[in-house]
Amino acid sequence: AHSNFITDEDMSSILHAGAGVAHCGLSNAYFANSVFPLRRALDKHLHVGLGTDISGGPSASMLDAVRSTVMASRMLEAGTDPHRSQDSRGVPQSRVDILTAFHLATCGGGKVLDMKIGLFHPGYHFDAIAIDTQCTQGNIRFFNRESMTPEDIIEKILYTASPLNITHVWVGANERMK
Repeated sequence: AHSNFITDEDMSSILHAGAGVAHCGLSNAYFANSVFPLRRALDKHLHVGLGTDISGGPSASMLDAVRSTVMASRMLEAGTDPHRSQDSRGVPQSRVDILTAFHLATCGGGKVLDMKIGLFHPGYHFDAIAIDTQCTQGNIRFFNRESMTPEDIIEKILYTASPLNITHVWVGANERMK
């Protein structure tokens, strides 16, 4: 479940049961009336994976799920009520970065589902996408790439890749799209 209204006691129960949470940031923005306290859950070592919850938003894309996870965490941290002062409307220290969100979409999902997915590791299912960062029809644009760190490049891809940038898809080592 989404666990938007989760308490610290709930988190402890979930952790002790060896269970986890499927976080759907886009669904939080559309229907939840609340945002899942992801950073707090991660700080308590709760297993969290990302979901798309297509019934709760307009996209089944895991790239969009990664992006919306960052967005939802920023909404929680900054607050959304413009009639309240900035220091009273949000939940401090709630933000997650895009690399953390990507980890949750891959490894985190594997942990929550107790499946060997989400890592390029012997014995794990090979699920992957290939991204063409130079596709002129896609959304990825690098400026001063030579000065970018590997983390900067991955962040740029995660924030801006569109379906047109995806050239190959593998599920369980089977190529599904070329």
